[in-house]
Amino acid sequence: MRRGKDETLALIRQCLATDRYRMTLHFRWRMAERGLVWADILAVASDPGDVRWARQDEYGRDKWIVCGQAGDGLGVELVCVMDVDEQGNVVVLVTIYTL
Repeated sequence: MRRGKDETLALIRQCLATDRYRMTLHFRWRMAERGLVWADILAVASDPGDVRWARQDEYGRDKWIVCGQAGDGLGVELVCVMDVDEQGNVVVLVTIYTL
């Protein structure tokens, strides 16, 4: 069952705050390529302009896009999927791009 966007955003924030996230190699590459740092990710998640569902990924996990501004005001979109492991909820950071 898909969560609503407010519940999903709260879960993403909780996962980031408690180190319950995974970054794909692609995400790390894109973050470095765009000169973004972890504080930018937290800024987007803490005050997003929009959160939208973007379908399920190939593993049946809900994919979400969180749009906001990096610390320097640059528009950023985070693409993430919601997952669960043996310890509970996890957010997987898939890619990041600037607007």
